[in-house]
Amino acid sequence: MKKWMLILGVAAATLSACSNDEPSSDAKKDTKKAETQQESTLPSEGFYEDTTDLKVDHIHGLGYPASGDAFMLASHHGPVMYEDGVWKETTTEKHDYMGFHAVSDGFVSSGHPEPGSDYENPLGLLKSTNLGESFEQYAFEGEIDFHYLGAGYETGRIYVFNQMPAEGMENGFFYTDDLGESWETMAMEGFDAQQMSNISAHPTEADTVAIGTERGVYISNDGGKSFELAVEGVYTTYVMQGTEAAYIAELKDDKMVLHKTDLSSGEGETLVIPELTAENSIIFMAQHPTNTKELTFATLQNDVYQSTDGGDTWKQLLNKGSVK
Repeated sequence: MKKWMLILGVAAATLSACSNDEPSSDAKKDTKKAETQQESTLPSEGFYEDTTDLKVDHIHGLGYPASGDAFMLASHHGPVMYEDGVWKETTTEKHDYMGFHAVSDGFVSSGHPEPGSDYENPLGLLKSTNLGESFEQYAFEGEIDFHYLGAGYETGRIYVFNQMPAEGMENGFFYTDDLGESWETMAMEGFDAQQMSNISAHPTEADTVAIGTERGVYISNDGGKSFELAVEGVYTTYVMQGTEAAYIAELKDDKMVLHKTDLSSGEGETLVIPELTAENSIIFMAQHPTNTKELTFATLQNDVYQSTDGGDTWKQLLNKGSVK
């Protein structure tokens, strides 16, 4: 159970300390002006190399960056990619990305630079448009590591929960539409939970955001001004909003259960998944940006499973971080 709390551990005092003040000039950070939608490019030849001897530990996120078919895992020692049955890892830029989220033109993240790097630690809010060969730091570099971050795949909206108060951003929930040039405070009315699994931004609707908690899944359709408990009584380890439905990973009787749910009605179905216990909970999940039947999830013990038929069957791609 100790490992479980590492996933969901957000102290009650921290949540209750969220600011409800209107945004002010203090909630802005002088950083590079940013276009939220940018042109993505492929990394240089040789930046990623095929590998059959992969060992991944501490998965910190996964997704399909730059509207591509390959999915990326953010790990403690840099990103890795999987495409057409082949794993690839970077030869350089092995940064410890936290709060990682893929978007249509790349990925956004936070975290820590690799040893010997010239980047400030922590990395603040960053974005890469070339699959991690380089990135731009847009806000709070050297000040904040955003562990709780959600990004709309097509919208450019980024939601964060800040646990590291700094000049220009207090403890609490915020969002930005301009890569951190300015921030809006989320009032969080109706949100009443002590633990949080993750923040899930809707891929196409900027004002729709979901938060997984020990009470279930909260949903807001007004950018975090107000929330309602859309799915109640589901101890949530991860929630992912897709364009057609949400996927909710639940811990029930020490076993993992995966639901496909319409958050507006609360109706849905339970998918059959490999047997997983609390010690190996689902902690991240992603859906292919154009093929909604392709789903991938990662677990606490660094197992990775993928379905290409909407969750009817699953293939294990990593077993405890190693190639299956």
